[in-house]
Amino acid sequence: MIKKILLYIILGFVAMVVATSLFHPSYSFDEPKPFQGTYLHNPYENMNPDNWIQSNFHAHTRQYAGVTNGRVNTNEMIDSVYSLLGFDHIGISDYNKINYYDSVNPSFIPTYEHGYGIFKIHQLCIGAEKVRRLDYFAFQNLSMKQHTLNRLAKQTRLAIPAHPSFVKKGYLVEDMKYLSNYKLMEVLNGFRISTAHWDTALSNGHLVYLIANDDSHDATDVTDVAVRFTMINAPENTAEHLIQALENGNAIGVRFPRKSDESLEQKIKRMENEIPYMTDIVLKGDTLLISASKPFLEIKFVGQNGKELDVQQNGKTAKYVIRPKDNYVRSEIKFRGGTTFYLNPITRHESEEIVKQRLDKINYPKTIILWAIYIFALFVVYKSISRRVNKS
Repeated sequence: MIKKILLYIILGFVAMVVATSLFHPSYSFDEPKPFQGTYLHNPYENMNPDNWIQSNFHAHTRQYAGVTNGRVNTNEMIDSVYSLLGFDHIGISDYNKINYYDSVNPSFIPTYEHGYGIFKIHQLCIGAEKVRRLDYFAFQNLSMKQHTLNRLAKQTRLAIPAHPSFVKKGYLVEDMKYLSNYKLMEVLNGFRISTAHWDTALSNGHLVYLIANDDSHDATDVTDVAVRFTMINAPENTAEHLIQALENGNAIGVRFPRKSDESLEQKIKRMENEIPYMTDIVLKGDTLLISASKPFLEIKFVGQNGKELDVQQNGKTAKYVIRPKDNYVRSEIKFRGGTTFYLNPITRHESEEIVKQRLDKINYPKTIILWAIYIFALFVVYKSISRRVNKS
């Protein structure tokens, strides 16, 4: 009897893995083209230094009896702690469920974290119409990852690869060369920083902007809140204005240093004293001019393939002359106290009308062959286990 139960469990597991992998299309991917052209696009063209909105979109409440590691978080606790820390927008992103807490707030945006897979290939869905239940449980190849992004893009405003560098077998750095049909990447996350993934996407001509989030699972722990967040430049703290600013790249990723030996009250005071804001990010011809409200220790300009283009130290302003060979330029600014700002890139294009490249095309012959292999494999596994069950 025990053998039968174990065999049925094995069969169920194999069937689930194969079934969830079965009906995805196999894609062929064109070779990407890096940014090129004479027009330089600045996502901060309409930035107003008085309009910064401090935001976090990734925090979890306790679900499924704590199995998903929400620990003790409640809606009220998350709202209270982040409000005390000075946040203007507080998003709750439960696993595969839209949390409608405080949905009457004009800034409320339906958000959830999609994904069941064991390799943490998750997507943060902001502005979701509904939850997409289907996911690939085990290994995911490039076509599976692209298929998930394509399906989510039909049901949510922003389908964002979450914490790409979280596990080695999740989103691979080389995946970002070909993946498309997404607008943002969670470059800064409380668990990982994924600038290598971001630079790979940018270096291959994908206009992908950043978002930064805590991914908080325990709001009672000061090292789990307000360590990664996004400053959004929007005229109003309303859902549509926030989403549009994120889509347009008018936002900044913030890395705020952890301190394990401080209280919540001490952290509140430290944030009030140490977090600066950007006053200017402008282009004058081919010259990028940057200024902040507080002096920076270092500003680093980064370009194609993540190469360091220039480093400047100690000042409130900096400039970089963009060279013809610079396909894109992004900036990282470190301030006294350790706060670091990550700016979205200045990118090259043929004209002001920016066309985002799509590289994926369904390969129908390969898809049919793949489906046949999956069905045959499922049949073989079923027959093999059935014989063992009958013998026992």
